[in-house]
Amino acid sequence: MSGTAGTDRRGLVAVARVAKAHGIRGELCMDIHADSPLLFAPGSTLFLVLPAALPKGPSKGGPSGAAKPVKAIGAVRPGAGRPRPYVVLTARDHNGRLILTLEGVVDRNAAEALRGAEVLISEADLPPPDEGEEYLHRLLGSSVFLADETLVGVFEAILDTPGQLTWVIRAPQSQGGKEILFPAVPEFLLGLDADAQVIHIDPPPGLLELYLDGPAAAKAPEFSGGPDVSAVFDDADDSDASGK
Repeated sequence: MSGTAGTDRRGLVAVARVAKAHGIRGELCMDIHADSPLLFAPGSTLFLVLPAALPKGPSKGGPSGAAKPVKAIGAVRPGAGRPRPYVVLTARDHNGRLILTLEGVVDRNAAEALRGAEVLISEADLPPPDEGEEYLHRLLGSSVFLADETLVGVFEAILDTPGQLTWVIRAPQSQGGKEILFPAVPEFLLGLDADAQVIHIDPPPGLLELYLDGPAAAKAPEFSGGPDVSAVFDDADDSDASGK
């Protein structure tokens, strides 16, 4: 481990989560949200944020092997919620998933203590996105519209659900300010503009009606805000959008 513990989260973006310990030598199996392997290269620095409490038991793997969420109960972890820096010692692929060893994590017990930790990097270390792509964390706080410019709400947060990303969109107060869970798959994304903080979507039929009373949405002032999460999405036109 290197650097100073207790660093705040300003300037950091989430790129992965520790799924579980791997083997007996302190290796960590990672759920990756970012596309560039250079972020996890030996010698790079990652910042880990522990969950607030120890889980009751190990989570079970989903269809893709990703860890499913478990209810966190039990003793509060020391230093929970504070990013702590770790230097990557080794990185390798194992059955399509990234396996890391970190400085100071020398055995399975140490690795198990990091289960569920959020993994962040300095925003300054992010490589520039390819042409026509955008980092997802830059879109947080964007106003979300339908194709006819009807305001749906504000892109507030991201849920890393098995098989796809799910966006949390906060409806305008005129629609009750409810949370809308939107499946962020390419066929439902029409356009992404991080500079303008505008997203256009074409949600599946009936989705908005599940959350809102009456018409899908109404004109309302823009909102802003949201947690730091890093992923890359292709910019989109009316016929195509894709994510990485």
